[in-house]
Amino acid sequence: MSAATVSRAELAQRARAFPTAAVRNWGLGFAGLGLLVVIWGLMGGHPARIWQSWHFNLLFWAGLAQGSIVLAATQKLAKGHWSGVVIRLAEAAAPFTVLAVVLFVLELFGRPFIYSWLHEPRPDVGWWLTTRWFFVRNTAVFALLAWLTWRFVRADVAPDARELAGGRAETVPEAEQTAISRDAAILIVGFALGYTLLGYDLVMSLAHKWVSNLYGAFYFMGSFLAALMATAVFVIAMRRRMGLGALYSARQQHDLGKLCFAFTVFWAYLMWAQFLVIWYGNLPEETFFVFYRLWGPWRPVGIAVFLLVFVIPFIGLLGVRPKKYAPTMVGFALVSLVGIWLERYVEVVPSINGGAGPAIGVPELGVTALFGGLYLLSIAWFAARQPMLSPRLAADTLEREQH
Repeated sequence: MSAATVSRAELAQRARAFPTAAVRNWGLGFAGLGLLVVIWGLMGGHPARIWQSWHFNLLFWAGLAQGSIVLAATQKLAKGHWSGVVIRLAEAAAPFTVLAVVLFVLELFGRPFIYSWLHEPRPDVGWWLTTRWFFVRNTAVFALLAWLTWRFVRADVAPDARELAGGRAETVPEAEQTAISRDAAILIVGFALGYTLLGYDLVMSLAHKWVSNLYGAFYFMGSFLAALMATAVFVIAMRRRMGLGALYSARQQHDLGKLCFAFTVFWAYLMWAQFLVIWYGNLPEETFFVFYRLWGPWRPVGIAVFLLVFVIPFIGLLGVRPKKYAPTMVGFALVSLVGIWLERYVEVVPSINGGAGPAIGVPELGVTALFGGLYLLSIAWFAARQPMLSPRLAADTLEREQH
């Protein structure tokens, strides 16, 4: 069946075809395994590695979830009609933004293993780095972004929910479309400001006296790049399970691949802009953070991040065919995701592990499995309650592809 012959009613059926049970079972498996590792680590003499892994995984998975919603929001503002088939898969990460609030608050129990400023007071910043104010403001940031996320997603899903409930195509009033675009714009601004603050507080504060005005942008744009790559993997994985073969075309995949490539280059630009200023300034309070990760035992990890996030995806996605061919698109996207996960590791752990070298073993992988399982469970929870394909947006995409 070609895309041109797919009716609106058939699109509505595909919206219910998401393999919710399978995703839930995978999520339960990963989360259960990860929880056992966390309990073993906390009781078996590895609490520091467990809590350090908890922190950098929170930075990775929360950024991935929030970036996915922002990807959908950008499509509303840019009127990206190509994304009609994939936009709901990106929005499915919304429940994890709420879960991120809880996961951050749980760091109260492990704060002595994470926040070095508890042991090395910072009189130069005064009250800013005090436990109560630190957790209050950052919990408020996570909570505000979760609320903005749900306000946007609820408004965007509402017309599709009405269509599936009523069994007939919905025409979205102009006022409702304007409200959705307004919520999208507010969310994007909130993401940029909120994740800039989170980057400063949750990463920069860990390294004593390290300062970089560019790091906030580097963190939230890296999270957005991760969201692009994860969406590319997700939609290709769901193509067969949801019967999207005739709907998700090579043209749409090429468009998504071009975004992945573009923001890979932008990540490298931000990294170079940050490195160049630090190198030229040559101030000890700035250079130590970078050079510690580029020389000595951490050098292989730093080089791996650069290769995985930039060099390999840049070369691999430079042409048209690798973007359109599903196996290569998935392969390069997964390489980038591993690189961004490793980037969060190398940004956090060297600042708080007391001078030890890199160690990625059972504690780190176990906590990653816990967070990944919770992420899958969040998607399954969303899919059980909301349509995972927007009939109106998918129809618009397919109609425009005929011209």
